[in-house]
Amino acid sequence: MEFYMWYWILFILIIFLIIMQVVVANRFKKTLIHYSSVPNKSNITGAQVARDILSKNGISNVTVIRAGKEGIDHYDPRKNHIMLSPSIYDSSSIAAASVAAHEVGHAIQWGKKEFGIKFRDTLAPPVGIISNIGSVMMNIGFTLLIFGLIFGSNSTFGTFVFWILVPGIAVYGATALFQLVTLPVEYNASYKARKQLQTMGFITTEEDKKATKKVLNAAALTYVMALLATLAIFALFLLRLLAILGSRR
Repeated sequence: MEFYMWYWILFILIIFLIIMQVVVANRFKKTLIHYSSVPNKSNITGAQVARDILSKNGISNVTVIRAGKEGIDHYDPRKNHIMLSPSIYDSSSIAAASVAAHEVGHAIQWGKKEFGIKFRDTLAPPVGIISNIGSVMMNIGFTLLIFGLIFGSNSTFGTFVFWILVPGIAVYGATALFQLVTLPVEYNASYKARKQLQTMGFITTEEDKKATKKVLNAAALTYVMALLATLAIFALFLLRLLAILGSRR
């Protein structure tokens, strides 16, 4: 009975975290839109911010390119380029400077051969494969868990749920590990971004400093919520598996 109590507590927590993910994502989007209309005092585009910070840090082998669509800002260490959305690449807003500097932060991490980002990017391919293979099965499994309480663990239905749970724990466990490693890497890139923007004079006023911090913190919070949701689902799968195994002893 205790298993089922915790089962429902976790289930309610997951629903809450999923809702919070949507809330946090919308908040980040609104923050980005708001500060996309606020020009930085240097009146310099995101593309130029990125190039100047790269040059200042002695990184000459990384190019800054304009993406064909929005929302795909990233640094690719394999291709040695920083890809910026058109609204970031061409804009001289605080949001553009913040996002561009953040991506350069990742290039600096790679340039310094920092363990965190190298470990994260090493995990990315296998975790991506695991997640892609197991995502459909996991979504079905998560839905079936709700009905598992009704049908019970010893039924044929319970047996089917059991075999869904085993790969589910592997998928969510691997995803949680990747997200856990990603979190400090992203926060460190944001720290580097704020430091570079201030020391190079792109951000000079207290108002701009606060605005930059708001943009970067709103982005980082999306990673925090994703990790919490994944950990909660992982715990739910694990608890359900233990409940099934316990009922068969």
